[in-house]
Amino acid sequence: MNPRLNRNKSRLNQGLVVLVLLCQSVLLNSCFENPTPPELTTRPITVVDLYTITSGGTITDDGGSEIFQKGICVSLDNTPTIQDFFYSIDGVGNADFVSTVALEPNTTFYICAYAVNGAGIGYGNILSFTQSYVEVVIMDFGDITGNEAFMRGRLATSQTVTSRGACWGTSPNPTINDSKTEAGSGSGIFETTLTGLEPGTRYYTRAYAVANSEVFYSDNYEFTTLGYPLLTTKEISNAGTFIISTGGDILSQGLILNAGVCWSTSPWPTIADSKTDDQLVLNSSTGNYNTFNSDPYGLLPATTYYIRSYATNIAGTGYGNEIAITMPDATVYDLDGNPYSAVTIGTQTWLVENLRTTKYANGDQIPNVVNTNEWQNATSGAWCYYENLADYAVPYGKLYNWYAVTDARNVCPAGWHVPTDAEWQTLITFVGGSDVAGNALKETGTAHWHPNDLATNSSGFTALPGGAQSAFIGTGYPANSLGMFWTATPVDGENAYGYYLFDGYQSINQQGYVKQTGLSVRCVKD
Repeated sequence: MNPRLNRNKSRLNQGLVVLVLLCQSVLLNSCFENPTPPELTTRPITVVDLYTITSGGTITDDGGSEIFQKGICVSLDNTPTIQDFFYSIDGVGNADFVSTVALEPNTTFYICAYAVNGAGIGYGNILSFTQSYVEVVIMDFGDITGNEAFMRGRLATSQTVTSRGACWGTSPNPTINDSKTEAGSGSGIFETTLTGLEPGTRYYTRAYAVANSEVFYSDNYEFTTLGYPLLTTKEISNAGTFIISTGGDILSQGLILNAGVCWSTSPWPTIADSKTDDQLVLNSSTGNYNTFNSDPYGLLPATTYYIRSYATNIAGTGYGNEIAITMPDATVYDLDGNPYSAVTIGTQTWLVENLRTTKYANGDQIPNVVNTNEWQNATSGAWCYYENLADYAVPYGKLYNWYAVTDARNVCPAGWHVPTDAEWQTLITFVGGSDVAGNALKETGTAHWHPNDLATNSSGFTALPGGAQSAFIGTGYPANSLGMFWTATPVDGENAYGYYLFDGYQSINQQGYVKQTGLSVRCVKD
Protein backbone atom coordinates (compact mmCIF):
# COMPACT_ATOMS: atom_id res chain seq x y z
CA MET A 1 0.00 0.00 0.00
CA ASN A 2 1.23 3.50 -0.77
CA PRO A 3 2.55 4.93 2.52
CA ARG A 4 1.31 8.35 1.53
CA LEU A 5 -2.25 6.97 1.50
CA ASN A 6 -1.88 5.46 4.99
CA ARG A 7 -0.62 8.75 6.38
CA ASN A 8 -3.77 10.48 5.14
CA LYS A 9 -6.25 7.94 6.57
CA SER A 10 -6.46 9.28 10.11
CA ARG A 11 -6.64 12.89 8.95
CA LEU A 12 -9.37 12.17 6.43
CA ASN A 13 -11.47 10.06 8.82
CA GLN A 14 -11.45 13.00 11.19
CA GLY A 15 -12.52 15.15 8.26
CA LEU A 16 -15.37 12.74 7.60
CA VAL A 17 -16.75 13.26 11.13
CA VAL A 18 -16.67 17.02 10.57
CA LEU A 19 -18.30 16.52 7.21
CA VAL A 20 -21.16 14.50 8.69
CA LEU A 21 -21.80 17.17 11.35
CA LEU A 22 -21.78 19.84 8.67
CA CYS A 23 -24.19 17.82 6.56
CA GLN A 24 -26.59 17.38 9.52
CA SER A 25 -26.52 21.09 10.15
CA VAL A 26 -27.24 21.92 6.55
CA LEU A 27 -30.00 19.34 6.36
CA LEU A 28 -31.72 20.86 9.38
CA ASN A 29 -31.50 24.31 7.83
CA SER A 30 -32.85 23.16 4.44
CA CYS A 31 -35.35 20.51 5.37
CA PHE A 32 -38.22 22.46 3.88
CA GLU A 33 -36.60 22.56 0.41
CA ASN A 34 -36.60 18.76 -0.02
CA PRO A 35 -33.11 18.58 -1.63
CA THR A 36 -31.69 15.27 -2.91
CA PRO A 37 -28.06 14.07 -2.98
CA PRO A 38 -26.06 15.21 -6.02
CA GLU A 39 -25.82 13.08 -9.12
CA LEU A 40 -22.52 12.83 -10.98
CA THR A 41 -20.27 10.66 -13.12
CA THR A 42 -16.66 9.73 -12.57
CA ARG A 43 -14.19 11.13 -15.11
CA PRO A 44 -11.93 8.65 -16.96
CA ILE A 45 -8.60 7.89 -15.36
CA THR A 46 -5.48 9.40 -16.92
CA VAL A 47 -1.96 8.25 -16.03
CA VAL A 48 0.40 11.14 -15.23
CA ASP A 49 3.50 9.18 -14.26
CA LEU A 50 4.59 6.05 -12.46
CA TYR A 51 2.81 6.99 -9.21
CA THR A 52 0.21 9.60 -10.19
CA ILE A 53 -3.17 9.52 -11.93
CA THR A 54 -5.95 12.05 -12.50
CA SER A 55 -9.70 11.51 -12.43
CA GLY A 56 -12.50 13.70 -11.11
CA GLY A 57 -16.21 14.17 -11.66
CA THR A 58 -18.90 15.72 -13.80
CA ILE A 59 -21.91 17.03 -11.82
CA THR A 60 -25.13 16.15 -13.65
CA ASP A 61 -27.54 17.30 -10.90
CA ASP A 62 -26.75 19.29 -7.77
CA GLY A 63 -29.88 17.91 -6.04
CA GLY A 64 -31.32 21.38 -5.46
CA SER A 65 -28.77 22.26 -2.81
CA GLU A 66 -25.37 23.86 -2.85
CA ILE A 67 -22.48 21.41 -3.19
CA PHE A 68 -20.00 22.24 -0.47
CA GLN A 69 -17.52 19.38 -0.98
CA LYS A 70 -16.51 17.18 -3.86
CA GLY A 71 -13.65 14.94 -4.93
CA ILE A 72 -12.85 11.29 -5.49
CA CYS A 73 -12.60 8.40 -3.10
CA VAL A 74 -10.27 5.43 -3.49
CA SER A 75 -10.55 1.93 -2.06
CA LEU A 76 -9.02 -1.51 -2.37
CA ASP A 77 -12.49 -3.04 -2.56
CA ASN A 78 -15.15 -2.39 -5.16
CA THR A 79 -17.35 -0.04 -3.10
CA PRO A 80 -15.28 3.08 -2.44
CA THR A 81 -16.84 5.74 -0.16
CA ILE A 82 -15.49 8.72 1.72
CA GLN A 83 -15.29 6.42 4.75
CA ASP A 84 -12.40 4.58 3.05
CA PHE A 85 -8.77 5.31 3.72
CA PHE A 86 -8.45 7.98 1.07
CA TYR A 87 -10.54 10.63 -0.54
CA SER A 88 -9.69 14.02 -2.03
CA ILE A 89 -11.38 17.39 -1.53
CA ASP A 90 -11.49 19.37 -4.76
CA GLY A 91 -13.57 22.47 -4.22
CA VAL A 92 -17.24 23.45 -3.96
CA GLY A 93 -20.03 24.20 -6.42
CA ASN A 94 -21.50 22.23 -9.26
CA ALA A 95 -18.69 22.76 -11.82
CA ASP A 96 -16.86 19.75 -13.19
CA PHE A 97 -13.69 18.99 -11.30
CA VAL A 98 -10.35 17.19 -11.70
CA SER A 99 -8.65 15.27 -8.91
CA THR A 100 -5.03 14.14 -8.74
CA VAL A 101 -4.01 11.24 -6.52
CA ALA A 102 -0.88 9.17 -5.92
CA LEU A 103 -1.26 5.40 -6.15
CA GLU A 104 1.08 2.53 -5.48
CA PRO A 105 2.14 0.83 -8.74
CA ASN A 106 1.05 -2.69 -9.55
CA THR A 107 -2.01 -2.52 -7.24
CA THR A 108 -5.70 -2.58 -8.22
CA PHE A 109 -7.76 0.34 -6.90
CA TYR A 110 -11.45 1.28 -7.17
CA ILE A 111 -12.20 4.94 -7.74
CA CYS A 112 -15.36 6.97 -7.88
CA ALA A 113 -16.26 10.64 -7.73
CA TYR A 114 -18.39 12.03 -4.89
CA ALA A 115 -20.18 15.28 -4.07
CA VAL A 116 -21.86 16.45 -0.85
CA ASN A 117 -24.82 18.84 -0.56
CA GLY A 118 -27.45 19.52 2.10
CA ALA A 119 -29.24 16.28 1.34
CA GLY A 120 -26.27 14.00 1.58
CA ILE A 121 -23.52 12.36 -0.47
CA GLY A 122 -23.78 11.38 -4.10
CA TYR A 123 -21.37 8.97 -5.79
CA GLY A 124 -20.42 8.52 -9.41
CA ASN A 125 -19.80 5.32 -11.25
CA ILE A 126 -16.98 3.10 -9.99
CA LEU A 127 -13.83 2.64 -12.06
CA SER A 128 -11.14 0.08 -11.39
CA PHE A 129 -7.50 0.76 -12.19
CA THR A 130 -4.22 -1.11 -11.89
CA GLN A 131 -1.12 1.05 -12.23
CA SER A 132 1.36 -1.18 -14.04
CA TYR A 133 4.74 0.48 -14.28
CA VAL A 134 8.00 0.66 -16.18
CA GLU A 135 10.71 2.83 -14.66
CA VAL A 136 14.01 3.25 -16.53
CA VAL A 137 16.83 5.50 -15.31
CA ILE A 138 20.44 6.24 -16.22
CA MET A 139 22.64 5.22 -13.29
CA ASP A 140 26.05 5.99 -14.74
CA PHE A 141 27.42 7.62 -17.88
CA GLY A 142 31.08 8.09 -18.78
CA ASP A 143 34.18 6.82 -20.60
CA ILE A 144 33.42 9.45 -23.22
CA THR A 145 35.83 9.47 -26.16
CA GLY A 146 35.55 11.08 -29.55
CA ASN A 147 33.45 8.22 -30.92
CA GLU A 148 32.00 6.27 -27.99
CA ALA A 149 30.39 6.60 -24.57
CA PHE A 150 29.34 4.12 -21.89
CA MET A 151 25.91 3.95 -20.20
CA ARG A 152 24.69 1.92 -17.25
CA GLY A 153 20.91 1.86 -16.80
CA ARG A 154 18.44 0.40 -14.31
CA LEU A 155 15.02 -0.93 -15.22
CA ALA A 156 12.21 -1.63 -12.72
CA THR A 157 8.92 -2.89 -14.12
CA SER A 158 5.78 -4.92 -13.53
CA GLN A 159 5.53 -5.64 -17.25
CA THR A 160 7.43 -7.84 -19.65
CA VAL A 161 10.19 -5.79 -21.27
CA THR A 162 11.13 -7.09 -24.68
CA SER A 163 13.83 -4.55 -25.53
CA ARG A 164 15.97 -2.01 -23.73
CA GLY A 165 19.04 0.11 -24.37
CA ALA A 166 20.05 3.69 -25.14
CA CYS A 167 18.95 6.12 -27.84
CA TRP A 168 20.63 9.38 -28.74
CA GLY A 169 20.66 12.37 -31.04
CA THR A 170 21.82 15.97 -31.24
CA SER A 171 18.45 17.31 -30.04
CA PRO A 172 16.76 16.78 -26.66
CA ASN A 173 14.38 13.84 -26.09
CA PRO A 174 15.79 11.38 -28.61
CA THR A 175 13.67 8.32 -29.38
CA ILE A 176 14.28 4.82 -30.67
CA ASN A 177 13.74 6.23 -34.15
CA ASP A 178 17.08 7.98 -33.73
CA SER A 179 20.37 6.18 -33.16
CA LYS A 180 20.04 3.44 -30.57
CA THR A 181 21.60 0.38 -28.99
CA GLU A 182 19.88 -2.79 -27.83
CA ALA A 183 20.90 -4.29 -24.50
CA GLY A 184 18.73 -7.36 -24.17
CA SER A 185 15.41 -7.63 -22.34
CA GLY A 186 14.01 -7.94 -18.83
CA SER A 187 14.45 -5.77 -15.76
CA GLY A 188 17.45 -4.90 -13.59
CA ILE A 189 20.76 -3.22 -14.39
CA PHE A 190 22.04 -3.20 -17.95
CA GLU A 191 25.10 -1.76 -19.70
CA THR A 192 25.56 -0.54 -23.24
CA THR A 193 28.00 1.47 -25.36
CA LEU A 194 27.00 4.28 -27.70
CA THR A 195 29.15 4.05 -30.84
CA GLY A 196 29.61 5.92 -34.10
CA LEU A 197 29.63 9.32 -32.38
CA GLU A 198 31.22 12.39 -33.96
CA PRO A 199 34.13 14.03 -32.09
CA GLY A 200 33.50 17.36 -30.43
CA THR A 201 29.70 17.04 -30.70
CA ARG A 202 26.98 17.66 -28.10
CA TYR A 203 24.52 14.79 -27.74
CA TYR A 204 21.39 13.99 -25.77
CA THR A 205 20.71 10.41 -24.72
CA ARG A 206 17.98 8.51 -22.89
CA ALA A 207 17.70 4.97 -21.64
CA TYR A 208 14.62 3.24 -23.00
CA ALA A 209 12.53 0.12 -22.47
CA VAL A 210 9.83 -1.42 -24.68
CA ALA A 211 6.92 -3.23 -23.00
CA ASN A 212 3.68 -4.27 -24.70
CA SER A 213 4.58 -2.22 -27.76
CA GLU A 214 4.89 0.93 -25.61
CA VAL A 215 8.24 2.74 -25.23
CA PHE A 216 9.30 4.16 -21.87
CA TYR A 217 12.21 6.63 -21.54
CA SER A 218 14.46 7.98 -18.83
CA ASP A 219 15.25 11.65 -18.42
CA ASN A 220 17.68 13.26 -20.87
CA TYR A 221 21.41 13.04 -20.27
CA GLU A 222 23.50 15.63 -22.10
CA PHE A 223 27.17 15.05 -22.98
CA THR A 224 29.83 16.21 -25.42
CA THR A 225 32.26 13.85 -27.09
CA LEU A 226 35.96 14.53 -26.90
CA GLY A 227 37.07 16.67 -29.82
CA TYR A 228 40.20 16.47 -31.92
CA PRO A 229 43.10 18.50 -30.53
CA LEU A 230 43.14 22.15 -31.53
CA LEU A 231 46.54 23.58 -32.36
CA THR A 232 48.48 26.09 -34.43
CA THR A 233 51.62 25.60 -36.50
CA LYS A 234 54.71 27.58 -35.48
CA GLU A 235 56.25 29.90 -38.01
CA ILE A 236 59.17 28.34 -39.85
CA SER A 237 62.62 29.46 -38.76
CA ASN A 238 65.90 29.10 -40.68
CA ALA A 239 64.11 29.49 -44.01
CA GLY A 240 66.58 29.37 -46.89
CA THR A 241 68.52 26.51 -45.28
CA PHE A 242 68.13 22.75 -45.03
CA ILE A 243 67.74 22.92 -41.25
CA ILE A 244 64.34 24.56 -41.08
CA SER A 245 62.50 24.37 -37.77
CA THR A 246 58.82 24.65 -36.89
CA GLY A 247 56.46 22.93 -34.43
CA GLY A 248 53.07 23.51 -32.84
CA ASP A 249 51.18 24.98 -29.91
CA ILE A 250 48.25 22.89 -28.61
CA LEU A 251 45.26 25.00 -27.61
CA SER A 252 42.94 22.30 -26.24
CA GLN A 253 43.32 20.31 -23.05
CA GLY A 254 43.50 16.56 -22.59
CA LEU A 255 45.99 13.76 -22.99
CA ILE A 256 48.01 14.01 -26.19
CA LEU A 257 49.30 10.69 -27.52
CA ASN A 258 51.45 11.97 -30.38
CA ALA A 259 52.44 15.34 -31.79
CA GLY A 260 54.67 16.69 -34.54
CA VAL A 261 54.52 18.15 -38.02
CA CYS A 262 53.68 16.49 -41.31
CA TRP A 263 54.60 17.63 -44.80
CA SER A 264 54.07 16.90 -48.44
CA THR A 265 54.53 18.46 -51.87
CA SER A 266 50.72 18.61 -52.05
CA PRO A 267 48.52 20.84 -49.87
CA TRP A 268 46.92 19.60 -46.64
CA PRO A 269 49.42 16.94 -45.62
CA THR A 270 48.37 14.33 -43.06
CA ILE A 271 50.15 11.86 -40.80
CA ALA A 272 50.01 9.42 -43.71
CA ASP A 273 52.68 11.62 -45.32
CA SER A 274 56.15 12.37 -43.97
CA LYS A 275 56.04 13.40 -40.34
CA THR A 276 58.00 13.93 -37.15
CA ASP A 277 57.10 12.55 -33.74
CA ASP A 278 58.06 15.12 -31.12
CA GLN A 279 57.95 15.51 -27.37
CA LEU A 280 55.83 18.12 -25.67
CA VAL A 281 57.88 20.68 -23.76
CA LEU A 282 57.02 23.30 -21.18
CA ASN A 283 55.33 26.36 -22.62
CA SER A 284 56.74 29.31 -20.69
CA SER A 285 53.70 31.47 -21.46
CA THR A 286 51.10 28.96 -20.21
CA GLY A 287 53.09 26.86 -17.73
CA ASN A 288 51.79 23.70 -19.44
CA TYR A 289 53.41 21.05 -21.57
CA ASN A 290 51.46 22.02 -24.67
CA THR A 291 54.11 23.09 -27.16
CA PHE A 292 56.60 21.19 -29.28
CA ASN A 293 59.41 21.86 -31.72
CA SER A 294 59.92 19.98 -34.96
CA ASP A 295 62.71 19.60 -37.49
CA PRO A 296 61.36 18.38 -40.84
CA TYR A 297 63.98 16.33 -42.65
CA GLY A 298 64.75 14.98 -46.09
CA LEU A 299 63.35 18.04 -47.88
CA LEU A 300 64.68 18.34 -51.41
CA PRO A 301 66.30 21.46 -52.87
CA ALA A 302 64.23 23.87 -54.97
CA THR A 303 60.99 22.09 -53.96
CA THR A 304 57.85 23.59 -52.43
CA TYR A 305 56.47 21.82 -49.37
CA TYR A 306 53.28 22.20 -47.38
CA ILE A 307 53.77 21.77 -43.65
CA ARG A 308 51.33 21.71 -40.76
CA SER A 309 51.39 20.58 -37.16
CA TYR A 310 49.36 17.68 -35.85
CA ALA A 311 48.39 16.23 -32.48
CA THR A 312 46.60 12.97 -31.71
CA ASN A 313 44.40 12.13 -28.73
CA ILE A 314 41.96 9.27 -28.17
CA ALA A 315 39.42 11.05 -30.39
CA GLY A 316 41.77 11.22 -33.36
CA THR A 317 44.17 13.63 -35.02
CA GLY A 318 43.78 17.38 -35.28
CA TYR A 319 45.85 19.63 -37.52
CA GLY A 320 47.19 23.16 -37.30
CA ASN A 321 47.30 25.76 -40.02
CA GLU A 322 49.27 25.00 -43.16
CA ILE A 323 52.50 26.79 -44.11
CA ALA A 324 54.12 26.58 -47.52
CA ILE A 325 57.88 26.87 -47.97
CA THR A 326 60.19 26.50 -50.95
CA MET A 327 63.55 24.96 -50.16
CA PRO A 328 66.69 26.69 -51.51
CA ASP A 329 68.86 25.42 -54.32
CA ALA A 330 71.70 23.33 -52.96
CA THR A 331 75.09 25.04 -52.96
CA VAL A 332 76.84 21.69 -52.74
CA TYR A 333 76.12 18.01 -52.01
CA ASP A 334 78.25 15.56 -50.05
CA LEU A 335 78.83 12.06 -51.38
CA ASP A 336 75.86 10.75 -49.33
CA GLY A 337 73.61 13.10 -51.29
CA ASN A 338 72.99 15.52 -48.43
CA PRO A 339 72.37 19.06 -49.72
CA TYR A 340 73.92 22.14 -48.10
CA SER A 341 73.19 25.83 -48.38
CA ALA A 342 75.81 28.53 -47.92
CA VAL A 343 76.14 32.08 -46.63
CA THR A 344 78.78 34.69 -47.42
CA ILE A 345 80.07 36.49 -44.34
CA GLY A 346 82.61 39.16 -45.16
CA THR A 347 85.22 37.62 -47.43
CA GLN A 348 84.35 34.04 -46.54
CA THR A 349 81.63 31.61 -47.67
CA TRP A 350 80.49 29.07 -45.11
CA LEU A 351 78.15 26.11 -45.25
CA VAL A 352 75.09 26.86 -43.11
CA GLU A 353 74.47 23.28 -41.98
CA ASN A 354 76.69 21.07 -39.82
CA LEU A 355 78.49 18.37 -41.80
CA ARG A 356 76.49 15.11 -42.19
CA THR A 357 78.66 12.97 -44.47
CA THR A 358 79.86 9.41 -43.86
CA LYS A 359 82.43 9.62 -46.68
CA TYR A 360 85.60 11.48 -47.42
CA ALA A 361 85.65 13.53 -50.60
CA ASN A 362 87.38 10.68 -52.44
CA GLY A 363 84.54 8.29 -51.58
CA ASP A 364 86.23 6.36 -48.79
CA GLN A 365 84.05 5.55 -45.78
CA ILE A 366 84.58 7.28 -42.46
CA PRO A 367 84.07 4.63 -39.76
CA ASN A 368 81.11 5.03 -37.41
CA VAL A 369 82.56 4.15 -34.00
CA VAL A 370 80.05 3.52 -31.19
CA ASN A 371 82.18 1.55 -28.75
CA THR A 372 83.32 3.87 -25.97
CA ASN A 373 86.80 2.37 -25.58
CA GLU A 374 87.40 2.42 -29.33
CA TRP A 375 86.26 6.02 -29.56
CA GLN A 376 88.46 7.17 -26.69
CA ASN A 377 91.56 5.43 -28.07
CA ALA A 378 91.09 6.19 -31.77
CA THR A 379 94.08 7.43 -33.77
CA SER A 380 92.27 7.66 -37.12
CA GLY A 381 89.12 9.28 -38.44
CA ALA A 382 85.71 8.36 -36.99
CA TRP A 383 82.23 9.81 -36.60
CA CYS A 384 79.27 9.26 -34.29
CA TYR A 385 75.94 10.79 -33.36
CA TYR A 386 75.54 12.67 -30.13
CA GLU A 387 75.23 9.95 -27.47
CA ASN A 388 75.16 7.51 -30.41
CA LEU A 389 71.50 8.36 -31.02
CA ALA A 390 70.43 8.82 -34.62
CA ASP A 391 67.61 11.09 -33.41
CA TYR A 392 70.23 13.85 -33.20
CA ALA A 393 71.10 13.58 -36.90
CA VAL A 394 68.45 16.22 -37.65
CA PRO A 395 69.31 19.02 -37.35
CA TYR A 396 72.69 18.63 -35.65
CA GLY A 397 74.50 16.45 -38.17
CA LYS A 398 77.36 14.17 -37.13
CA LEU A 399 80.24 14.54 -34.68
CA TYR A 400 83.80 13.86 -35.94
CA ASN A 401 87.08 13.34 -34.16
CA TRP A 402 90.02 15.53 -35.15
CA TYR A 403 91.64 12.74 -37.15
CA ALA A 404 88.74 12.75 -39.58
CA VAL A 405 88.88 16.57 -39.72
CA THR A 406 92.52 16.59 -40.85
CA ASP A 407 92.54 13.47 -42.99
CA ALA A 408 94.12 14.20 -46.36
CA ARG A 409 91.08 12.67 -48.11
CA ASN A 410 89.09 15.73 -46.93
CA VAL A 411 86.00 15.30 -44.78
CA CYS A 412 84.33 18.28 -46.51
CA PRO A 413 82.84 18.17 -50.03
CA ALA A 414 85.25 18.92 -52.85
CA GLY A 415 86.01 22.65 -53.05
CA TRP A 416 85.47 23.08 -49.32
CA HIS A 417 87.61 22.46 -46.26
CA VAL A 418 87.61 22.48 -42.45
CA PRO A 419 88.54 26.03 -41.38
CA THR A 420 91.78 26.77 -39.58
CA ASP A 421 91.91 28.68 -36.34
CA ALA A 422 92.89 31.77 -38.32
CA GLU A 423 89.83 31.44 -40.56
CA TRP A 424 87.62 31.18 -37.49
CA GLN A 425 89.23 34.32 -36.13
CA THR A 426 88.51 36.13 -39.40
CA LEU A 427 84.83 35.20 -39.06
CA ILE A 428 84.67 36.21 -35.40
CA THR A 429 86.32 39.57 -36.02
CA PHE A 430 83.95 40.38 -38.86
CA VAL A 431 80.82 39.84 -36.71
CA GLY A 432 82.04 41.96 -33.79
CA GLY A 433 84.69 40.08 -31.83
CA SER A 434 84.62 37.10 -29.52
CA ASP A 435 82.73 38.86 -26.69
CA VAL A 436 79.55 39.31 -28.76
CA ALA A 437 80.04 37.13 -31.83
CA GLY A 438 77.93 34.35 -30.32
CA ASN A 439 74.81 36.51 -30.74
CA ALA A 440 75.49 37.04 -34.44
CA LEU A 441 76.32 33.38 -35.11
CA LYS A 442 73.64 31.47 -33.15
CA GLU A 443 70.27 30.42 -34.52
CA THR A 444 67.46 32.48 -33.00
CA GLY A 445 64.63 31.14 -30.90
CA THR A 446 64.48 28.30 -28.41
CA ALA A 447 63.68 25.39 -30.70
CA HIS A 448 67.20 24.10 -30.04
CA TRP A 449 69.01 26.55 -27.73
CA HIS A 450 67.74 26.81 -24.13
CA PRO A 451 67.81 29.74 -23.30
CA ASN A 452 68.65 31.95 -26.24
CA ASP A 453 67.37 35.44 -25.53
CA LEU A 454 70.25 37.43 -27.05
CA ALA A 455 70.84 35.57 -30.32
CA THR A 456 70.23 37.50 -33.55
CA ASN A 457 71.84 35.25 -36.20
CA SER A 458 72.61 38.49 -38.05
CA SER A 459 75.42 36.71 -39.86
CA GLY A 460 73.19 33.92 -41.22
CA PHE A 461 75.67 31.37 -39.84
CA THR A 462 72.83 29.63 -37.88
CA ALA A 463 74.99 27.84 -35.31
CA LEU A 464 73.23 24.91 -33.61
CA PRO A 465 73.88 23.36 -30.16
CA GLY A 466 74.92 19.89 -31.22
CA GLY A 467 76.94 19.14 -28.07
CA ALA A 468 79.99 16.84 -28.28
CA GLN A 469 81.17 13.27 -27.74
CA SER A 470 83.70 13.27 -24.93
CA ALA A 471 87.04 11.51 -25.02
CA PHE A 472 86.77 10.87 -21.28
CA ILE A 473 84.26 8.87 -19.26
CA GLY A 474 82.20 11.14 -17.02
CA THR A 475 82.70 14.30 -19.07
CA GLY A 476 79.65 15.54 -20.95
CA TYR A 477 78.94 18.31 -23.42
CA PRO A 478 75.15 18.60 -23.56
CA ALA A 479 73.21 19.25 -26.73
CA ASN A 480 70.80 22.22 -26.58
CA SER A 481 73.36 24.06 -24.45
CA LEU A 482 76.67 23.88 -26.34
CA GLY A 483 77.57 24.32 -29.98
CA MET A 484 81.16 23.08 -30.51
CA PHE A 485 83.17 23.20 -33.75
CA TRP A 486 86.57 21.94 -34.84
CA THR A 487 89.38 23.88 -36.43
CA ALA A 488 92.10 22.19 -38.48
CA THR A 489 94.76 23.74 -36.22
CA PRO A 490 96.53 21.58 -33.59
CA VAL A 491 97.55 22.79 -30.16
CA ASP A 492 100.08 19.99 -29.65
CA GLY A 493 100.37 16.26 -30.25
CA GLU A 494 97.24 15.44 -28.19
CA ASN A 495 95.03 18.48 -28.54
CA ALA A 496 93.60 20.76 -31.22
CA TYR A 497 91.66 24.02 -31.26
CA GLY A 498 87.93 24.27 -31.39
CA TYR A 499 85.32 26.94 -30.66
CA TYR A 500 82.24 26.74 -28.50
CA LEU A 501 79.10 28.79 -28.05
CA PHE A 502 77.02 28.53 -24.87
CA ASP A 503 73.25 28.94 -24.64
CA GLY A 504 73.03 31.88 -22.24
CA TYR A 505 76.18 33.72 -23.36
CA GLN A 506 76.86 36.27 -26.08
CA SER A 507 80.43 35.19 -26.67
CA ILE A 508 82.28 32.57 -28.69
CA ASN A 509 85.37 31.05 -27.11
CA GLN A 510 88.44 29.14 -28.24
CA GLN A 511 89.24 25.89 -26.46
CA GLY A 512 91.77 23.10 -26.80
CA TYR A 513 90.19 19.65 -27.07
CA VAL A 514 91.64 16.16 -26.98
CA LYS A 515 91.76 14.96 -30.56
CA GLN A 516 89.48 11.98 -29.77
CA THR A 517 86.67 14.39 -28.88
CA GLY A 518 83.74 14.42 -31.29
CA LEU A 519 82.74 17.94 -32.40
CA SER A 520 80.57 19.42 -35.13
CA VAL A 521 82.18 20.56 -38.38
CA ARG A 522 81.39 23.61 -40.50
CA CYS A 523 83.08 23.77 -43.87
CA VAL A 524 84.41 26.96 -45.50
CA LYS A 525 84.85 27.41 -49.21
CA ASP A 526 88.35 27.03 -50.65
